[in-house]
Amino acid sequence: MFKFSYNFLKKYLDNNMTPDEIFKILNTQGFEFQGKTQINNDIVTAIEVKANRPDMLSHIGIAREIKSYLNQKTPEIKKNILKTDKKFPVKINIENNTCKRYSCLIMKNLNNNVKVPDYIRTCLESMGVNSVNPVVDILNYVMFDLGQPLHAYDLSKISGSKLNIKKSENSINITTLNNTDHKLSKDDIVIFDAEKAVCLAGVIGLESSSVDKNTRDILLESAIFDEISVRLTSRATKISTPSSFRFERGVNSETTTDIMYICAELIQEICGGEISPEIFDYYNNINKTQNINLDIIKTNKILGTDLNKTQIINYLEQYNFKCEEISDNSQKISVKIPDYRLDVTQDIDLIEEVARIHGYDNIPVTPPTSQIIYNKNQIWDNMNKIREILLGANFSETINYSFIPSETIKKLDIKPGDRLFSDLVLQNPITESYNLMRPSLVYSLVNTLAYNYSVKNTDLALFELGRVYFKSPDFDTGYQEIDTCGFIISGTRIFNQWGCTKNIKFDYYDIISYLNLIMSQFGQKFELKNINLEFCEKNTACEIIINNKSTGFLGELNKNKFNFIKNTKLIRDKIFYCEFYTKYLNNTVKKLAFESKYPPIIRQYNFVYNKQIMSKEVINIIKSASNIIQNVTVKDIYTDKNMPENTHAVLYEINYCSTENTLTSENIEQIEQIFINNLEKNLEVKLKI
Repeated sequence: MFKFSYNFLKKYLDNNMTPDEIFKILNTQGFEFQGKTQINNDIVTAIEVKANRPDMLSHIGIAREIKSYLNQKTPEIKKNILKTDKKFPVKINIENNTCKRYSCLIMKNLNNNVKVPDYIRTCLESMGVNSVNPVVDILNYVMFDLGQPLHAYDLSKISGSKLNIKKSENSINITTLNNTDHKLSKDDIVIFDAEKAVCLAGVIGLESSSVDKNTRDILLESAIFDEISVRLTSRATKISTPSSFRFERGVNSETTTDIMYICAELIQEICGGEISPEIFDYYNNINKTQNINLDIIKTNKILGTDLNKTQIINYLEQYNFKCEEISDNSQKISVKIPDYRLDVTQDIDLIEEVARIHGYDNIPVTPPTSQIIYNKNQIWDNMNKIREILLGANFSETINYSFIPSETIKKLDIKPGDRLFSDLVLQNPITESYNLMRPSLVYSLVNTLAYNYSVKNTDLALFELGRVYFKSPDFDTGYQEIDTCGFIISGTRIFNQWGCTKNIKFDYYDIISYLNLIMSQFGQKFELKNINLEFCEKNTACEIIINNKSTGFLGELNKNKFNFIKNTKLIRDKIFYCEFYTKYLNNTVKKLAFESKYPPIIRQYNFVYNKQIMSKEVINIIKSASNIIQNVTVKDIYTDKNMPENTHAVLYEINYCSTENTLTSENIEQIEQIFINNLEKNLEVKLKI
C-alpha cells in the first residue's frame, strides 16, 4: 500500500483535476482505492500497489500512470551531469552480489540549520514522516517524489576516507539512527569505513555516521542494493523503513545517478554549499532496456479479444512502450520496455498490459470450451473418508499451523535417527517460537487439547488431517511431505445419565477401537508392534504396520513430557493418541462372510504364562491349530500371590464353528490338544488347573 499527497501530485497534473477523478483513473487501472484522510489543506490517499509495480511507489510514478491514461505526455527523469576524470576522494570497495548500482558524490560547506521550505515540510507531514534536519528532509522528499531511496553520511565521521560495501562475515552489534541496538547476522549487507559499520545497506543508517545540525560536508549516496538481502535483513531485524520497502520490491537502476544529482542540486538550493565534480558510479547487472516480441494472434487468443495490430500498438505506446513492426511477420511487433517497468520481462507481461489498458470490463466473458478430465486423487479420497468416519464417531476436526517450536524435538526426547526426528528449521519463521516444520501432529493436537481445557471445554475427541515434513535425499527438493491423520482422546466418553450409573472414561482400548474402525472401513489389515517412544507411557506405544511398512504409532501420552505446552497441566485425565500416514491406506474389496448353518461351540481356557509374552502370540498359535476356530477373545486377566513371579493368568474364549457339519466333542478335543501342546512347547504357556 502506498500513500500519496494530492497537493504534491498536482505539480505533475493539470490543476483542475479533482481528487475523485484521480481516484477513478487509478481504480480503473487496477490500483484499488484504500481510503483518504484530510491533513490540514491536503488530501492523503492510500492505494494498493502490488509488489510487481514498484514504479508506483512515488508521486512521479502515479502521475505517469494518470497522464498515460489520459494520453498526455508523461514526466521524465533526466539530468545532464557534468562528470570529471578526477579520482573520487573516497576509496569505495564493493563486494560482488551486494549492489546492482552504487553512485555517490560529495557536497561541502553546507548550512544544515536553515529553515526547510514549506512545500517540503508539508509534504513530509502529509506522508507521516517527521522532520529531522534540512538534508535528511530533502532526501525523504526526493524519495517520495521520484522513488529512489537516498542516504547521506557526515563526511567527517567516515574514518580513513574509505567505504566497503560487503556482506557481514560475523555477527556484529550496531546502533541505528533511532538509537536502537541490533545484532546483525552473517550475510547482512553492511557498509563499513576503515574502523566501523556506518550503514545497514538499504534499510537504515547508523548513529556512527549520521548527519546532524553541525554537519558541513556530506557524502550523498544513491544505490540499488540486492533486494533479497534487504528483505531478509529487514525481517530479521524487524526494521521496516520507506527505503527498505522500495528496495525489497525493486528500484529503477537507469535513473540512479540522475536522481542523486537532482537531490544534490535541491540541497544546494536550500542549504548552500558546493557540489564536487567527482562522481563515483558503479554498476553490476544493471537493468538494461529490453525489447520483447509480441504476437498479435497469441495476444487475442489468450485474452479472448479481436484487437488488431494498430489498436495494440496504440495501447502500448500510450503507456510509453515503443513499438516497431517486424518486417518479416505482419502479426508480430517488437516492443521496447520503459526502464522503470521492472515487472515486464516477457511477452505474457505485455499481454497483461494490453488487457489492463483495453479494460477488463471490455473483454467478453466466455466459458471454457476444452474438455476437463477428472483424475481421481486417492489421497484426498482417503482423507475425506477418514473425516466422515471420525466425525461420525463424534470427533471434532481441528486445523493447526504446520510449524511448531524447535524445542519440541528435544522436550519429547526424540533422538537423531528416530523416525519422528526432524531438524527442518525455517530460515524466516513468522515468529521465532514457531520455526520447525512439524514431523508429527502430536504437538499440534496436544496444544489444541490443552487450549480447550483452559476455556473449560473438556472431555474431547479431536482429529486433524494435515501434513508432516522431513528432510529426505530421495526427493528432488531434498524434502518430503506426508499426508497424515492424527487423533487424540481424553476425559469422559459416556457421562452418568439414565441407564448409566457412572461416567465412563476414554481408555487405551478406545484408541485401538477407533483405529480398528477406520481400517475396517477400508478393508485394510494392520498389525501393532511394541516400540519405545519416550513421550508415551511405558509399554503403551505401538507401531502401526501395514503391508510390512511402518505407517504410524499409537499410545498413552506421558503428560510430564508435554508440560512445556501451555495449559497442559489442566488436563487431569489420561491422554491417548494415534497417528498414521494416509497414503498407505487402500480400499480393498471386502469379502462377504456367510454365517454357518451349524451351531458353534464356545469354550473357555485359562492359561498361565510370563507377562512378557504378548497375547497376540498366544492367539496366533491357537488359530493355527484349525480353520474351524472362528474367533479367539481375551475375557479376563488376573494374578494372585500363589502364582509365580512375573506371570499372570489370562482367560480366553474360543469360538469353534464348521461350515460343513455339526461339531462333536471329539472334534474339539483333537484341536485343543494341538494348540495346548504347541503353546507349552513354543511359549511355555500352561493350562491352569
